[in-house]
Amino acid sequence: MYLIHVSLGRSLTEVGRVFGRDRTTVSYACALIEDGRDDARFDAAVDQLERQIEASLLQGDEGTGHGAG
Repeated sequence: MYLIHVSLGRSLTEVGRVFGRDRTTVSYACALIEDGRDDARFDAAVDQLERQIEASLLQGDEGTGHGAG
């Protein structure tokens, strides 16, 4: 939920719809992840996932000719 909301920029309502949850549940889940990012190892793991998502999005854009590079 967190990665979809933050990395993909989807609203809490959109994320909730995907997971069959209310936006307040998504908000709570995202807050838990944010709190967990105080731990360096957890933060590094989340950062890595965010970079992988961004790389995948860029590759997808390049394949369609809509990339920035």
